[in-house]
Amino acid sequence: MLRRQGIFAIISLIALFAILHLGFAPENHSPRTTGTTLLGGIAFLLMTCSIILSTRATVLENWFGGLDRMYQVHRTIGVLAALFALVHFFGVPKELPAGVDPALNVMVPSAPLGMLGLIFLVIGLFIALNRKIRYSFWRPTHKIMGLVYILIFGHFFTAPPVFVAQFGPSGLLLLAAGIVGVVCMFYSVFGMNRRTAVPFTIEAVNALERATEVVLKPSGKKLDFKPGQFAFVEISGKGWSEPHPFTISSAPHDDHLKFTMKVLGDWTRKIREELQPGGEVKVRGPYGCFDAESAGPKQIWLAGGIGLTPFLSKLRAMQPDDKRQIHLVYAAREEQDAIFLDELKDRAAQLGNVTLVPLFSDEGNFARVDMMKQKLPDPLDSYEYFMCGPKPMIDGLMKDLKTAGVPRRKIHTEAFEFR
Repeated sequence: MLRRQGIFAIISLIALFAILHLGFAPENHSPRTTGTTLLGGIAFLLMTCSIILSTRATVLENWFGGLDRMYQVHRTIGVLAALFALVHFFGVPKELPAGVDPALNVMVPSAPLGMLGLIFLVIGLFIALNRKIRYSFWRPTHKIMGLVYILIFGHFFTAPPVFVAQFGPSGLLLLAAGIVGVVCMFYSVFGMNRRTAVPFTIEAVNALERATEVVLKPSGKKLDFKPGQFAFVEISGKGWSEPHPFTISSAPHDDHLKFTMKVLGDWTRKIREELQPGGEVKVRGPYGCFDAESAGPKQIWLAGGIGLTPFLSKLRAMQPDDKRQIHLVYAAREEQDAIFLDELKDRAAQLGNVTLVPLFSDEGNFARVDMMKQKLPDPLDSYEYFMCGPKPMIDGLMKDLKTAGVPRRKIHTEAFEFR
């Protein structure tokens, strides 16, 4: 669930800038100049926040509710930054005030830097938001946003003083934000992956029904994670260029790290058909706040298909003295699609506090709220819900649960989309 601390922090930063910008506007600025430069400054601050989020800092996960939510905000404020920048571009005065030497204005590169930045921003956003573009092409081209940020930074701080007071209170705030943004940009592009990479060796590649389990042996230290978290997996070797995020399906105390990957596209199909034991893998993480341990004593875990993986990790890590009462609802198309079903039955029997509810659509059993009302012993609003699965299923369940009176704060989901 998206937490509000991060959103409030962004809003507070923009509000502070607006107060400083409007409260200390130069006397020779027209209302149009003050207003359009306000919009340009907001666009720059939103871009800065977007770049800071791309560093995947742990403290930011706590503010926003996990890396998946951070990427949602990253994408949203990127779009808002582009809209503010467009309004700024078309609204800012193009003519110089009376008495200003035109020759001095021609000598500064602000206008061409701003034009280039806006062009690349629109192109970059089109690529970022176009789901038809392959991930292998999208990922490297998305780094064009770093160039956009440098251009916009240069545009602001080379603008003529008749338009911008760079060293006024609001200008100094933008300068500080720009320095932080540039440092974060270089870190996310050049330093983050190197610092966070943990090396592993491929121990086994197990073909399952419509999925593949990859078992990794640590080459040095183990990855410290909590059940329900995910990590980025990068396979060394030609043809395995980009990292992909997957939920960890092993328990933290296991000697090996396991990922269970549904065969969805070219990359996951290549995993199944070509990946061999002995290869090297870099794992970056862990990320995510899909944590059920600190939730209420009565919980519903609802898994759709490969959405089982975070709950599989939780079950493998759970101890017999766990006091929670958990109903694991596992929805699949048919029984043979239900991976690890026998293990789930065994673990439920061993633990005693877990009730397994398999639902197979080919038998007419679907994950629906009306069915939960029939099968659960207590009212729906007495449970806390953790859901992971196909987006249409999760969206429908969330809507029906809220209609049935379950508070939003009791519904926890993953937003596993990173583009």
